[in-house]
Amino acid sequence: MFEALIAADHRLFMFLNGVMVNGFLDWFMPFITDAKTWMPFVLLAWLIMVSRGGRRLQILALALLLSVGFTDLFCARVVKKAVGRARPCSLAQTDGFKCRLLLPLKTSKSFPSNHSANTAAFAVTTLMISGFYAGLPLLLLAFIVGYSRIYVGVHFPIDVLAGWLIGAFIAWVVCRAILKRVSLVPVQQESASAGGQEQQPS
Repeated sequence: MFEALIAADHRLFMFLNGVMVNGFLDWFMPFITDAKTWMPFVLLAWLIMVSRGGRRLQILALALLLSVGFTDLFCARVVKKAVGRARPCSLAQTDGFKCRLLLPLKTSKSFPSNHSANTAAFAVTTLMISGFYAGLPLLLLAFIVGYSRIYVGVHFPIDVLAGWLIGAFIAWVVCRAILKRVSLVPVQQESASAGGQEQQPS
C-alpha cells in the first residue's frame, strides 16, 4: 500500500513537473515560489497591523506570528528530520529520477513542504480572525505556492498536501486558543455596524 502511494506520488509529480509545462509557467513559478518575492510585503503588512491596526488586526498579527512560527518550526525541525524524505531534484542526481529543476539544487529534506505549510497557516489564520473574504485570496495564494513547489522540481505532491494540512491544523489550533481568550465581534456584524455609523447624519 505504501509503495503504491509513493509510486502514484512520483507519477503525479512527473506529470505536473514534466508534462503540464509552458514558457509562462517556467517564468512565473520560480518567481512566485521565491519567498523574497512576497516576504517584504508580508512584513510591511504585519508591521502596519501592529502599529496602526485596530483590535482585530492586532489580534490577527499575533495569531499570524504564532501560527506561522509554530508551523515553520514544527515542519522544519520535527517532521522533516523524522521523515527524511529526499527531494525530487536530489533523487534526480543519484537515482536517475526525471525532474525539471528550475531553481538551484536543494539538498534539504522534502517532507513536508514548509512553503505550503506556512502559506496555508497564514491563509487559515486570516480566514478565522478576519473572515472568509479576507482569507480567500490567501487560500488561493497558498494553492499557487504549493503547486509551484512541484512545478519547479523541489517537492512531491504529497509533500505539498501534507504541508497544507499541517499548516491549516496548527493555525486552527492557535486561533481557537486565541479566540477563547479574547472576544471579537463577528466580521459581518462589525461591517454592518461600521456601515450604519457612516450613514448617520453629522
